[in-house]
Amino acid sequence: MNVMRPFILCGGSGTRLWPVSTPERPKQFHALSGARSMIAETAARLPGALGTITLAPAAAIAGARWRAALSTHLRGGAMVLEPVARNSGPAVAAAALCADTDDLVLILPADHHIADIPAFHEALARGAEAAADGALVTFGIRPDHAATGYGYIELASPEAARAPFAPARAFVEKPAREVAETYLSGGRHLWNAGIFLFRASAMIAALERHAPGILTAVRAALPAAGPMTAGEARAMAREAFVGAPSISIDYAGMEKAEHVHVVPVSMGWSDLGDFRALKALHAAGGDSVLIGPAAEDQGSGNFIFSTGPRVAVRGLSGIAVAASPDGVLVTALDQAAEIRSAVEAASRSYAPNLDPVLAGRARTWVFDRMLPAWAESGWDAVHGGFVETLTRGGAPNLTQPRRGRVAPRQVFTFATALMRGWDPDGTASRLVDQGLDFLDGPARSPDGGWAHLLDGSGAVTDPRRDLYDHAFVALGAARAFQATGDARAERMAREAFGVIDATQRNGGEGWASPETAPGLKQSNPHMHMLEASLVWFEASGDPDARARIETLAWLFEAFMFDPATGAVGEDYDPDWTPVGGEAGARIEPGHCYEWAWLMSEVQRLTGRDTASWSRRLIGFADTRGRCPDGFSHDAVDAGGAPLRPTARAWPQLERIRARLRFPETAAPGEAGRELAAFMDAYIDEESPAWCDRRQADGCMPMDYLPASMPYHFMTALGGL
Repeated sequence: MNVMRPFILCGGSGTRLWPVSTPERPKQFHALSGARSMIAETAARLPGALGTITLAPAAAIAGARWRAALSTHLRGGAMVLEPVARNSGPAVAAAALCADTDDLVLILPADHHIADIPAFHEALARGAEAAADGALVTFGIRPDHAATGYGYIELASPEAARAPFAPARAFVEKPAREVAETYLSGGRHLWNAGIFLFRASAMIAALERHAPGILTAVRAALPAAGPMTAGEARAMAREAFVGAPSISIDYAGMEKAEHVHVVPVSMGWSDLGDFRALKALHAAGGDSVLIGPAAEDQGSGNFIFSTGPRVAVRGLSGIAVAASPDGVLVTALDQAAEIRSAVEAASRSYAPNLDPVLAGRARTWVFDRMLPAWAESGWDAVHGGFVETLTRGGAPNLTQPRRGRVAPRQVFTFATALMRGWDPDGTASRLVDQGLDFLDGPARSPDGGWAHLLDGSGAVTDPRRDLYDHAFVALGAARAFQATGDARAERMAREAFGVIDATQRNGGEGWASPETAPGLKQSNPHMHMLEASLVWFEASGDPDARARIETLAWLFEAFMFDPATGAVGEDYDPDWTPVGGEAGARIEPGHCYEWAWLMSEVQRLTGRDTASWSRRLIGFADTRGRCPDGFSHDAVDAGGAPLRPTARAWPQLERIRARLRFPETAAPGEAGRELAAFMDAYIDEESPAWCDRRQADGCMPMDYLPASMPYHFMTALGGL
């Protein structure tokens, strides 16, 4: 036994450091404690050897969606990729199985800070001695205050807390303050740092005895066992891994095992769990800490952190202010650990003061009515692929021809649901996988890329390549990669963008669909290509995606946006002259709202100032695109005259989405009133059905529900 294999656990989203840490970029990928990201700092503090023990290069255990980020932050490191989150128990089981049975396995959280590196190395050496004797070793931090946010490990006596290592007597949950104070004065309790060291065979034996379900599921999910090579990625199989109980290693093994030892250590440790801890890392006492474009006047003891917006604070002390393009947090520093409920409310939408009862109605219908119906009946189990429509009663229309854009829209929908936490019995995961299978096979055009139309059995009937279809293939694959880290989704997203550039690039000024819409340029496919590029850039960091976003934003500003009206048209000649002329151009208010939201995403992800464009688009759609009853027309001309007498559901959803992002564009509370009106007029809350098209006298009778609509419901209402 002469090898120690470190595994860095990269779970968690760092909610208490919002909006710096977000589910899209959690704290382990931020440089909070040094010049490198926290996961890179964790790997860098490892020694090369401990006496005769050699440390193998660090490997990471993380959600599959973080594969690209891990490649950047842990260069050359091996990766064990989890298809779904299952707490630390299954992750530790995977680490033990990805080593030789006699190897020592070191488990490290990715997002902790250790100031005294020599003390850390010395503690590892003591832990290795105990682990070599068969113990499961955990590391206990000698407490310096009565912390209520940490778990504790109880030892037999204060003397044991000063020994090189000692048997653990009990694991204790996060205590109340009065209890924590007795722990501090008694000297028998240490903070549980969540760092573990053990011989692989010892942990496997403990799990076989105390948590066999975990070991069985992880063994079945791993594509291989034994030591990993540098850069190797082992992606665990979803179907097997979802059967693993979601439980921490403390509960699964450490609290039940017979031979558990603790290494007491003081090493300047912090889990950097909130802004108070982050401030303490940078300065103590009454000194303020200002990071980023921040200013303070007549204040003290503050922590002000900005990754973009300029922040000024006057006459306040003892507060934390954190600002990023995703939001702003203000809290008293002594309450920094209790911000979870406020963050959850702020994260639900871009109008977090929306009536929670109303938001709950919308969420309930989306996740308890609409999504389950499409999950149950929207997939054609006989021929494969997603059906084009359901009947209002929820039955699939199996003979109806299918548009090529429907399958990727459904993949996007269920991948988004997965990111929102909706995956009952692996349903969303399965449909994403099946949808990718279909796109990677039957949906392809024999000419390359993806077909425009298929029949009811999923066979290609129109092999032409359409820009709109391919934009949605790129979008669906990009969201699937963002949600799951699936390598096939990554390949397909890159391929879709490649096909678009190879077959649909129209000179230096945009893209077109020469096979399906010759002689035209259309704003709608450009809009969805921008949407796909934004999702892909956020998921992958691909610089080509960033360049494409900039190009599309420029095309919008230079050609598609009409400064005279504040609107964007639909159809253009090859030189970007509006079809029908400026006055007669067809304008869809729903697309004005949709462009407004997407341009705000351009600003969020790139810093390009787009707010004025968004507000002008909303202004046109609000003033010239509304029916007398307040709902949005399907299409109007530049003067606001309706070109269609109907108001479909999707423009209303896009108006709601834009209003939630820009509530200042209407009177206070208007977003809530618009959502309430939509729910009352369009949604049957007792069933999965909705009114898809209204006229002035009410809902038009339709006996089907189109598969293109769940995409709009998820984008507008899925985050409420």
